[in-house]
Amino acid sequence: MSTIRTSVALLLLLIVASALPVPAAPAKGTRVSEGTLFWRTAEHPAPGPAPVVRTDVELRVTGMVARATVRQEFTNPSDEWAEALYVFPLPDDAAVDHLRMWIGDRVIDGVIQERAAAKATYEQAKHEGKRTSLVEQERPNVFTTSLANIPPGAAIAIEIEYQHAVRYDAGRFRLRFPMVVGPRYIPGVPLPVSSGQGWAADTDAVPDASRITPLVAPPGRGPINPVSLRIELDPGVPLAALESPYHRIHTTPLNGGRFEIRLEHIEVPADRDFELVWQPAAGAEPTAALFTDQTGDRTYALLMLMPPRELERRRAPREVIFVLDNSGSMAGASIEQARAALKLALARLQPGDSFNVVRFNHRTDSLFAEAQPASRQNLEAAERYVDGIRASGGTEMLSALMRALAAQAASDRLRQVIFLTDGEVGNEEQLFQVIRHRLGDSRLFTIGIGSAPNSHFMREAARLGRGTFTYIGSPGEVQDKMLTLFRKLESPAITDLHLELPGAGEADVLPARIPDLYLGEPVMLTLRTERPPSRAVLRGQVGSVNWEQEVALQQSDGGSGLSVHWARAQIAALLDARGAGGADDTIREAVLDIALAHHLVSPYTSLVAVDVTPARPDDAGLATHALETNLPAGWDYQALLGFGQGATAAPLHIVVGVSLLLAAAVLVACRRFAGLAS
Repeated sequence: MSTIRTSVALLLLLIVASALPVPAAPAKGTRVSEGTLFWRTAEHPAPGPAPVVRTDVELRVTGMVARATVRQEFTNPSDEWAEALYVFPLPDDAAVDHLRMWIGDRVIDGVIQERAAAKATYEQAKHEGKRTSLVEQERPNVFTTSLANIPPGAAIAIEIEYQHAVRYDAGRFRLRFPMVVGPRYIPGVPLPVSSGQGWAADTDAVPDASRITPLVAPPGRGPINPVSLRIELDPGVPLAALESPYHRIHTTPLNGGRFEIRLEHIEVPADRDFELVWQPAAGAEPTAALFTDQTGDRTYALLMLMPPRELERRRAPREVIFVLDNSGSMAGASIEQARAALKLALARLQPGDSFNVVRFNHRTDSLFAEAQPASRQNLEAAERYVDGIRASGGTEMLSALMRALAAQAASDRLRQVIFLTDGEVGNEEQLFQVIRHRLGDSRLFTIGIGSAPNSHFMREAARLGRGTFTYIGSPGEVQDKMLTLFRKLESPAITDLHLELPGAGEADVLPARIPDLYLGEPVMLTLRTERPPSRAVLRGQVGSVNWEQEVALQQSDGGSGLSVHWARAQIAALLDARGAGGADDTIREAVLDIALAHHLVSPYTSLVAVDVTPARPDDAGLATHALETNLPAGWDYQALLGFGQGATAAPLHIVVGVSLLLAAAVLVACRRFAGLAS
């Protein structure tokens, strides 16, 4: 009978296990990064990993325009032909327009096609044994590349080229290169079939969850996927300072006021975003910048207009709602930074202001039922409340956002919602819809916390909320960056802005609705005109007072490729219109027209490359393998095992646990049956 019981239990475990989706068995020390490869195969559910050999990044910055080439080299160490899935982040405004695949000495250039057609091209080439690659956009800042028919022992190099604008704020230029895609919280009901290979199933709230959730390796495994980085910087003005706050760099002056910047240690593990910051010398700060590019019979331009240094300070009483993310992904350094930032913000409140503190993980609660006066007693209660906040659990941001935007301020009060989070969620569009429909007269400001926040969510939420985005990547930045934010919050914003471009003829200006103008933060616009403007006039309102600023513009020859930048902004505007209720078919066709004309990856277009010569023999199988990823720097692995987070293959752990319980139940039943039979 003992043999029967054991056999039944083992049979049950085998049946349950065979029904489970087998997650990739990742290699030790891998990080979610730009250039992480996931090898996947049904024939070998737990094979050896494909190591990342190296990542080389080249960035060329001219004024406000950055052009990047990201080259990733990989090796297939097995003796089988392989298919691979490549997951990587890019800046949220990156215009991706080139793909090259190198296998040995062969170079295969990618072409742009409609997404379904590109996928079909890839699948056919894969079936025919041809070496092929496919680049698809999952989010504005997350892309995937699929590779098929990689020869045994072959070295593979993939080059992605993109372009984006450098950001300017509070007297400093900032260039960011993302190296980490953090694990994302996935809400919703799982769908019966998933489209990707990630740890999460697709859900009704995040239909592509399986494409943006690579598996995460446990801690204690050494770093892999080293990154080298070289930047050639032509700032166009003398500099007072040049630094990287999160990486050590070596700077070499070049002719013509240019600089070469490299990582001091040549290579670093890809476990945090890289940022380069430069400050113009006194008197060289930009008041306006115009970069132009003539393409065909059209002029494309990137325009930056600075706000005045001082506006009349008539401080209105404020109602400030602070929203703090205390989910598991915020554990460790992130929650400490968030608490410190929140305490600084509370200390700035003045008599006559009102406030509340909302916190959320998989639950949402608040200090008060509604906003209360900023009295000494209430502020002391808030400090105690903040001190008691710990990070754990999932990231159910929807209910917190709805609560923060539920009320509207009195007519004499400025209502500001300040969101402190890493933004690591998969249901961004669901959250954007809440902002669109519930914002009212409030303003939403986002503060990105940690080594790798979801900058697409943070920046887009602030744009829709008519506020600003602040990134705090280390504890040493909290005070400086929060003080900069306070100056914006406490100074009057210029609203209802519109731009006039005398002499430019008909102009397509993006964004069409110019955001509010805050102290120290310029308006960034991209435009297409019949001819370049000679000047720009910006008009708006400061409270009930009319305001205008006229700026004479100096043209520059540093704007090569700005037609691509304009096209990327136009696609973003069309997709925003879709989110606001525009006709899907019409918007899709418009996006396709622009993306195909400008060779851009978009939600509806992909880059595909095919080597026309078949390489894999007809009798050779195609094996796929999976590689785990590590957490971004400063994250707490154990905290991610809490309820609802799932980024560590917790769904699989739960199912296995249930399977073991079922097996135990069968054994107990067998024993009882044996007792009755005897």
